[in-house]
Amino acid sequence: MQTRTLVDTFVRLATTCTLASLLLACEAAPAVQVLGDSTRLARGERSPATSPIFAGGKVSLFGARGETLGLSVRISDGQHREARLSLPEAAAKVTAFRVSSLQVSEPSTGMYGPSRGPGVYPDVLTPVAGGVDGADLAFFDVAIAENATPGRYSGELAVGQRRLPVVLRVMRAQIDPEREPLVWAFYLPREIARVHELPEDDGPELIAKERSYHDLFRAHAVLLASDLPPRRFAPRRGFMHDLRYWPVALDTSTDESIARDVGQWLELFRGTDVTPFAIPVDEPRTTADKLRAKHVAAVMGRAGAGRPRLLRGVTDVASPIYGDAIDVFISPKNFPAVRAARAHTGERFWTYNGRPPEAGSMILDTDGLALRTWGWIAFRYDIELWYAWEALYFSDRYNGGGPTAVTREPVTFDERRRGGADFGNGDGVLAYPGPLPSLRLKALRRGLLDRLLLRELATCGGEALARQIAERIVPRALGEAGARASWPNREASFEQARRQVLDGIEKHCPP
Repeated sequence: MQTRTLVDTFVRLATTCTLASLLLACEAAPAVQVLGDSTRLARGERSPATSPIFAGGKVSLFGARGETLGLSVRISDGQHREARLSLPEAAAKVTAFRVSSLQVSEPSTGMYGPSRGPGVYPDVLTPVAGGVDGADLAFFDVAIAENATPGRYSGELAVGQRRLPVVLRVMRAQIDPEREPLVWAFYLPREIARVHELPEDDGPELIAKERSYHDLFRAHAVLLASDLPPRRFAPRRGFMHDLRYWPVALDTSTDESIARDVGQWLELFRGTDVTPFAIPVDEPRTTADKLRAKHVAAVMGRAGAGRPRLLRGVTDVASPIYGDAIDVFISPKNFPAVRAARAHTGERFWTYNGRPPEAGSMILDTDGLALRTWGWIAFRYDIELWYAWEALYFSDRYNGGGPTAVTREPVTFDERRRGGADFGNGDGVLAYPGPLPSLRLKALRRGLLDRLLLRELATCGGEALARQIAERIVPRALGEAGARASWPNREASFEQARRQVLDGIEKHCPP
């Protein structure tokens, strides 16, 4: 009986303490903890006792030239403090953010994978000058200069009266987050127009505001783009730079309109090094929908579309029902077996969104590492485009809902409006009106930059090492995922792997 009581006590302790700390009872959560950009805890949750970047009273950072690091300063004792981070301008630019939270009362449903339950979740980031005053959380971006001289730089993190030394090691590796983004995040211009009270007329004011959102996402290694008809392309053509693919839309009301738009798109992209693609039928579930997608693709082909000029895509698993009419199949289920079996066809295979155990989810009430997994999974399975639906879902139009006050109302997608059962907190919202970035966008960036580091290591003689590290972090995902997510649930594991990648670049890549 005494043994059982002792076991029950340990089980209760394990809900709030790590296994290691059980041996010494529960170690008190630090009053101030410094974490990275992929640990996101609800208000009231204990801060981890240890951090991969904060130990012995010192903050230790490392990164490549062109890389942006994210830091969360978490205050757990309820005392008001100002947090301020400083580093030499020759090494990095520091941007401070005030962090706002949303109250989740109803956990997202199983359509998105596991929820962490009700709670107050931090997510909305507002840039501020100087320091961040608060009793909860502060966030900082540390953008390492592209031309920084490799070496060690000293700085300081001030939290109230406490002064913490910061050491930033700039390594020889160099990446360009804005070049050839992996993730395409969809949006509709009318959402931007509505929240900023602008006419959706493609005029200079709207395009300038769209550009501010576009630039925010590109700075986070994401392409924000909308598949619009040919007549709306010209004002946004300036967004199309340093990338491989661009989404386009067709009028599918008649075969004649399909052929007309194909001709216009081929002419608009003539002489560019960018490949347009269209997804005329999204998520075809019935046989009729799939046959419709095949028909539209066939009409496009007769008008001159098809790989490599104008790709015909469908968000579905490759299937004989499509014949040879589809150029791009977009589904996690295609990886790796279906793609390998069809490698001889010349078809392309992309993926979209995420749900554990296939990939991390986009919702608010999931763990902070969720979107970091995308970059690692993409490298692990050689994915060249990841479609995120969507980025600026400021009104629940798919379910007949009106505008959502997304900085206050967490449920953004709610099928209950039309008789369904599923709903998600923060689904489709990676940035807030302003534009203001989210903590989830920061976590997504972190994984995408990890991928760029892995690619640099692979291209300069360290491919075997890069593959070994990626396969250790993500043993299985997408179509070969098991019953549970295979990746680690601790930021420290990802940070250790990132350090191994950077050390590998130092060893394998020439100066």
